[in-house]
Amino acid sequence: MELYLILFLAGLIGGLLAGFMGIGGGIIYIFVLPIALSHLGIPEQEIAQYTIANSIFGTFFAALMGTINHMRNKEFFGKDILIIGVLGVVSSLLTLHFFVNTTLYSQDLFNLVIVALFIFMLYSTLRNAKRQLFFKERTQHKNLMLGSTGIASGLISALSGLGGGVVIIPFLNTLLKYEIRKAKAISLGVILITSTAMIIFNMTESPENPTDIPHVGYLLFQITGPMVLGVVLTSAWGVKLSRKVKSSTISYIFAAFIIIVIARKIIELVG
Repeated sequence: MELYLILFLAGLIGGLLAGFMGIGGGIIYIFVLPIALSHLGIPEQEIAQYTIANSIFGTFFAALMGTINHMRNKEFFGKDILIIGVLGVVSSLLTLHFFVNTTLYSQDLFNLVIVALFIFMLYSTLRNAKRQLFFKERTQHKNLMLGSTGIASGLISALSGLGGGVVIIPFLNTLLKYEIRKAKAISLGVILITSTAMIIFNMTESPENPTDIPHVGYLLFQITGPMVLGVVLTSAWGVKLSRKVKSSTISYIFAAFIIIVIARKIIELVG
């Protein structure tokens, strides 16, 4: 019962962060899921694969609720979402098939990817936080750069289970000069597309190491159920809260959560 309460709380926080920062909530899920999976007896050799698959499942609902709220407020940017999302799907599925869902991708390698990715994101976020005060949005954008954003987000999403928002938002905000709230809305829309494809793919996969726990591919609904319930309850609050907070403040809060995840993953690697 305690485990499911923790997962429910993770969903609550993940849903809030998804709406608030546009990152899909995966930053919380990858923190909690390895602990839950180990507790349930999932083979250590595939903790990374189960973590990514179930994190993406929770991220889907966070992105869905956030996107619905943005659409209600006429903050839906279909062309940008489609360009980034389609290439993100291709990139993520290829990465899952040829690398992540194989014996090549261990839990230690997964943790190394997370630490390296988040150190880069921490640097990028802190460097650009102050710039939000003097930010000027660019009104014209190149489809090639949007496509590159999709490829990068799909790759990172498949490797980490984060949904791709940690790449999409900095790329759009820093390189393409999208206002950060617009970048967040696009990020959630893209995550909705890519996570749908990744969920279907992971449901059709056959884990290398058998487990007695009921599962569909790499998905464990007894794990994701409490998370999804929490997500549904808080996602809308996150979107509303983001409209009341300065863009620079959003960046600093994002950085704080990145530091927490980096510390946790380093502890796992050292341990």
